[in-house]
Parts: sequence; structure tokens; C-alpha cells
Amino acid sequence: MIDTHCHILPMCDDGPENWDQSVEMAKEAVRQGITDVIATPHHGKANYINWPGKIDMLVVQLNDRLTANGIALTVWPGQEYHLAGRNSLETGTIRPLGVSKYVLLELPSKQTPANWRYALRSVRHAGYAPIIAHPEKHLPFLRHPSRLREWRNEGAYFQLTAPSLLGDYGKEIQQVAFQMATSGWAHLLASDAHDINKRAFKLREAYGILETMIEKSNLNKLYENAENLMKDESIGSMLTVSMPRAKKRIIDFWW
Repeated sequence: MIDTHCHILPMCDDGPENWDQSVEMAKEAVRQGITDVIATPHHGKANYINWPGKIDMLVVQLNDRLTANGIALTVWPGQEYHLAGRNSLETGTIRPLGVSKYVLLELPSKQTPANWRYALRSVRHAGYAPIIAHPEKHLPFLRHPSRLREWRNEGAYFQLTAPSLLGDYGKEIQQVAFQMATSGWAHLLASDAHDINKRAFKLREAYGILETMIEKSNLNKLYENAENLMKDESIGSMLTVSMPRAKKRIIDFWW
């Protein structure tokens, strides 16, 4: 199993504070059945600045430690680039996921950047394919689901986060994650793990939930997309592609 979004590198962001904690996270990933993870430290969020060269160096060091400890996990370099502000995007500072053309972008939780179309087009013009991390947690998507189509039309892919499916962020976000999955508007599923306690790996549990909700062919598509991303091949949506629509209100905004 492949995890395309994990904060496993030490001393980078709000993930592990030291090498020992990174190694413990790696052990937990293996217990989950994960064989490969892409390290995606925050870049451009709050005070977190993680340049591609720094990420690559830390990944090499972490893999050396895992090999020395006999831990059967391979870590690949990546980055979670935070889109915020009119002039926040600098494509030269982007570190793509693994050896692929895909890049992981994070949106502010409450507001969509005014220049989002320009940002996505800049990413694509630079030769990358943008993946939006945990769109189910982005408030404007909760309020206006049709915006998912606008982003998809600009070449964006959507990656759900395992804790969202488990209800760790509340029922509202969980219901949106369910709806995105069952409506075929998810391309990838990742852990977004930060540690082994509060924000641990829950990828296996999330896939288990989806087994009861979507067709096996659609579930397999999520696995295949992760593998294809690692090989820098095309990823696609699940087979059902109807557009979720907003309800009038209360706790869930979709039907």
C-alpha cells in the first residue's frame, strides 16, 4: 500500500520533532501495511519553509536510518505547497511528489485564494499536475460543491484524507468526504499522518470504510492511482462521476 501524503520528516513542520519520532512513524506505517510513503512537509504555511534541496537531503538520511534499523519502508521526497495570498505561488520552489510530475497543493481552510485559476495554470505551465490535499476540509467547497468542477476543469485532482473518512474532523467534513468518494470525485486517498498518536496513520481503516461504501472497481482505482502516481503515469477519477449538489443547510451540505 502506498501513502502519497505524510509528514514523516523531522524538524520540518508540525510533524516529528526528531529522528527517533520519524523512525517510530515508519514502524507504524509498516504495521498498517504501507510499503512506500511520500514525505510532504509544509512549505509556505505559517513559518514553515522547506526547499526542495532540504527535503531531498532529509529523505536520504531517513531512508538510511530505516535501512539500518531493518524497517521495510521507502520514503520518497515531496512537499505540501500552501496556496495563500495573491503572490504566494513560486513554481521554482515546488518539490513534486516522488519522481512524478504531480504536486500537492494545500488551500487555506476558510477562503479560496483570489488567484486560484492563475495558480493552477502556472503549475500546469511549469509542467506539473496539481493535486488538492483534503478538499473536503476547504470551507468554500462545503458551501459550494459545484466549485469542485471548476477546479477539475482547470486540471486539478482531489486527494481525500483518511481521518476525514473516520470522522476525526467532525461529522460535517466526514459527510463531505463520503459524498466525494461515493460520487467519484476523489482521485487519491492518503493518511496525512503527522505522528503516531493524535494524527497517526489510519489509511487501512479508511480503506476499510470505503470497502462498505463503493464498488470494488472504484476502490481499486484509488490503489491504482497511488501506484500510477509513483510511476509518473496518468491517474483518473473513479468510474461514477456525478456531481454532488448542495443541500439547503444544516449539518450536511450535499445530496
